[in-house]
Amino acid sequence: MKRPLTLALCLVSGLASAQPLADAAAPADAAPALPTSTSASGGCVTDPIAADHAPTMRVVVEPAQPKVGDRVLLRYQFRYRSRDRVEFAPDLVAFQQPGNEVEFAREQPARDLRGSPDGDGWVRSEVLVAVQPFRTGEVSFGAQRARISTGDEIARICTPPVQFRVQSPFGNTAHPAARDLTDPADVRRDALWLRHLALGLDGAFALVLGTLSLSAWSRRRPRPVAPPPPPRHPALVAIEALDAVAQGDLLSRGLIKDYYDAISDIVRRYLGSSRGFDAIEMTTDELLAHIKRAPLQGVTQVEIANLLGECDLVKFANYTPSHEESDAVLAAAVSLVRRGLPEPVPTERRP
Repeated sequence: MKRPLTLALCLVSGLASAQPLADAAAPADAAPALPTSTSASGGCVTDPIAADHAPTMRVVVEPAQPKVGDRVLLRYQFRYRSRDRVEFAPDLVAFQQPGNEVEFAREQPARDLRGSPDGDGWVRSEVLVAVQPFRTGEVSFGAQRARISTGDEIARICTPPVQFRVQSPFGNTAHPAARDLTDPADVRRDALWLRHLALGLDGAFALVLGTLSLSAWSRRRPRPVAPPPPPRHPALVAIEALDAVAQGDLLSRGLIKDYYDAISDIVRRYLGSSRGFDAIEMTTDELLAHIKRAPLQGVTQVEIANLLGECDLVKFANYTPSHEESDAVLAAAVSLVRRGLPEPVPTERRP
């Protein structure tokens, strides 16, 4: 015995409401040739209503020949005067038939409360209901109760009953056998060259794409920054600066103050860099005080005081030294700086 499938359906009904289109009323014979029903069926009773206000009703089943498990859509269609209003709320219980395994469908159509003009002062509207059968055989739904409002009165009307046959999804075969629904494919080697070519092109495309992606990722990676070169020894920097002064033409052009000022600055930078202080803006006494706290190896304070004192004498006292004195000051500065050069690292000799 087959176990009935559990179904869920949510009824969506459209309230058929008319919009005034014209003041003149059309005659009763202006209605389309649609089947009408004013009879009572299944407990539904139709009230007397004037012929010119009688609506036309019909029910369309989609699909017309449903199979087991199909979603069957019932279209309750109404055609009535534009000045009237039809209200129809389907009975939920009437669409549940456990004995025939017919229940509401899981998905219901969207609700639509609007009516569409149908010409000559008439309006057409419809209410949609979806059901789902799970057993073959005849399915019937009785007449549903609706009502029409003409402005002066409200009358009950009955929709036509619905009947359709549910067919088997396997056709007319009682015990169908499995069959292949696809055509046989040619799997010979000659017939597969297009597939092999497509696979090769796919592989080449994947390779190119991977290469481009890897290249782009490699370019976006932060590159390591080269470490800065190690700082040069202050004595080497001072020796190069004193050689530049010796090869210059300051003395030949008579720029004696500039000559002594350059030597003084070079020596001061050397002393400050060697002991970690800024000696350019210091006076000679302040510089000597720093050197006294951290003396240089092989250099006396007297030697530094004499060298800087001679430079200050020319710079600030307008003293004009001889050429020999200028050469002696440069030689004393070179001698002071050379004593601070780092000792070369001895290399081991292999036997």
